[in-house]
Amino acid sequence: MPDHVPVLLSEVLVGLHLTANDNVIDATLGGGGHAKAMLEVCAPNGKLYGIEADERTLQETKGTLNSFGQRFIPLHGNFRNLEELAKANNISNVQGILFDLGVSSMTIGDPTRGFSFQADGPLDMRFDQSAQTTTAADIVNEYSALQLVQLFREYGEEPVAERIAQRIIDERRSQPFSTTLQLVTAIETVKHRRGRIHPATNVFQALRIAVNDEYGAITTALPAALRLLANGGRLAVITFHSGEDRIVKRWMKSLPDADVTINTKHVIAPTRQEQLANPRSRSAKLRILTKI
Repeated sequence: MPDHVPVLLSEVLVGLHLTANDNVIDATLGGGGHAKAMLEVCAPNGKLYGIEADERTLQETKGTLNSFGQRFIPLHGNFRNLEELAKANNISNVQGILFDLGVSSMTIGDPTRGFSFQADGPLDMRFDQSAQTTTAADIVNEYSALQLVQLFREYGEEPVAERIAQRIIDERRSQPFSTTLQLVTAIETVKHRRGRIHPATNVFQALRIAVNDEYGAITTALPAALRLLANGGRLAVITFHSGEDRIVKRWMKSLPDADVTINTKHVIAPTRQEQLANPRSRSAKLRILTKI
């Protein structure tokens, strides 16, 4: 398994305020870095329910956390179905719930999944290949120019969305897109690299969000998480780009003061030391609330 470095780990542990024997949900298990630390804090009897959409990642992480025995309960599914998963597994009144909305390094690092613009692979980007049917290739090959522009602007904040969309339309007439390298090459013909950000970053982000309906998932899951928390329980959400952070921020602010306390009056960001040690943490933002 590739090295997995959990983002904002100490801040999450402090923010969730977990103690011995607490039960907790990690709604985005990934490589299990946060889960391992939470299981250690909640010893000797606290349970952690780890939800993961990527079945291959789930199987690998189960091996990493098997030393915790029956205290670790792995669940295959998307966190959008949090309430259904909880009901099926008799989960309620947990003391903490964590969402880390970044894509697992295990998933990104697998070229066969199509998330990375740094290695060639099928243009897929589905988190759960066993349940989802629409791929990134379907979107790139079937969306109209206007739909592509709207997608790249809304989900990727891409400043040259029109030029990239038109290039895609032009190229797919003779050769449909099927691989990540094809798409990267097309993007690089109209957008050149400036600084450390790869020209394909925004488009790949937009496609990933669309393929997995990430905004819809978090919009559905946040109210469900609040319902599953015990009184005094805490919800922590780590976001990585402005779109999803905006959803979390607005939702938290919309909640009545009688129901929750917002613990993060100002968003928590990684320290400079963490950003240097783990560049993927640079854009992370942590928000926390307590259910009253």
